[in-house]
Amino acid sequence: MQRKRRELSNWGHYPTTKAEICFPSCEEEVRREVLQQHRLIARGNGRCYGDAALASNVLSTLRLNRILSFDARQGIVEVEAGVLLADLLDLIVPAGWFFHVTPGTRFITVGGAIACDVHGKNHPHKGCFSNWLLDFVLMRADGSVVQCSRQQNRDLFWQTCGGMGWTGIILSARFQLMPISSVFLRQRTLKASRLEALIDAFETNRSWPYAVAWIDGLARREQLGRGVVLLAEHMETPKVRALAFPKRLALNVPVYAPHFLLNPKAIWMHNQLYFARARNGERQIDLEQCFYPLDRLRNWSRLYGRRGFVQYQFGLPEAQCLTGFQQVLALLHQSQDVPFLGVVKRHGERPAEAVHSFPERGYSLALDFPRTPTLPALIARLDDLVWSLGGKVYLAKDACSAPRMSRIRPETFAADKFWSLLRERIQRSAPTT
Repeated sequence: MQRKRRELSNWGHYPTTKAEICFPSCEEEVRREVLQQHRLIARGNGRCYGDAALASNVLSTLRLNRILSFDARQGIVEVEAGVLLADLLDLIVPAGWFFHVTPGTRFITVGGAIACDVHGKNHPHKGCFSNWLLDFVLMRADGSVVQCSRQQNRDLFWQTCGGMGWTGIILSARFQLMPISSVFLRQRTLKASRLEALIDAFETNRSWPYAVAWIDGLARREQLGRGVVLLAEHMETPKVRALAFPKRLALNVPVYAPHFLLNPKAIWMHNQLYFARARNGERQIDLEQCFYPLDRLRNWSRLYGRRGFVQYQFGLPEAQCLTGFQQVLALLHQSQDVPFLGVVKRHGERPAEAVHSFPERGYSLALDFPRTPTLPALIARLDDLVWSLGGKVYLAKDACSAPRMSRIRPETFAADKFWSLLRERIQRSAPTT
């Protein structure tokens, strides 16, 4: 089994740690590592933004990458944990299937999708990845292997979904796909002149299965919270031939940009141009354009420079979202730290069993900040505000929020074997009683 020792970080390039990484390719190699190490954490493709799946001992699942079975009639696929969503598209799309739930990149592993219980632009309609997960195989701290589903090891099933890898090593999983008859979607663009109009666009278009909005974090006064809402729905066409997942030539960011590139003035100009170019109306787009636009720019996180970036993604209850977002934006305007990107999503009800899933009925706002020395102080103030509003942050994106902000306590459900920098940060502040 190959081993490497190197400095490791996730997609946001912060934080970094020195790690011993092993690359098992079979169950027995995984078991040997689990039994040998005092503590370790499983890691997929490193597309989390913060300190998830970072530790001194890391087990990479990237060589556990076999597609075990695909039932093209029922739309059920079984894969090892290290299979990327990208690996599946060329198999499932020609057969007329797509994912019920997908995040904004196809370069995540299935194991990572389960551990983070990822969501997409359609949470009110389809929920999280766990909604379509049939079962998975998990290795525990003692090397034993158990199958988890809604019927078998039920509690462990739900503790693992969104459990950030703390319950064990996911070896393989089976999940249900969604039938499609076309690779195209109908997209409607709605410009919103202020936050109230943006939220109203979500509320009055609830029938659209996909909805997401860009928000201008710098707009003030009567334009506070202005943005562009993008709605989408799958097109239905008679399937006369095999489909193909659309792919375009990806551009690459070969080096880290200077850290001063994304300065407040440049971000202001970008926001002015983006809002001015948006046009109300409808157009046809394909699967890649709708779900994975950033995948067309390889290594795009290098645009934030070697310091990296921090995404602050938080959710608020439905009753608090309008006034809460207004307060958050007002707080941003008091700071010298400026978000380059802001994204709003609407979320539906969270199943009672999905105890660790991030989305709950309401709205979330994700803010991407170039990392600066003053950013932690701003995030501490955001934490206090979001907490007072009954909100929380998404652990898959978190890098430096207060540990309480996830509202998850790993010591209540997870063994000491599976440990990460994220868990260490949470554990340090855990109540002693």
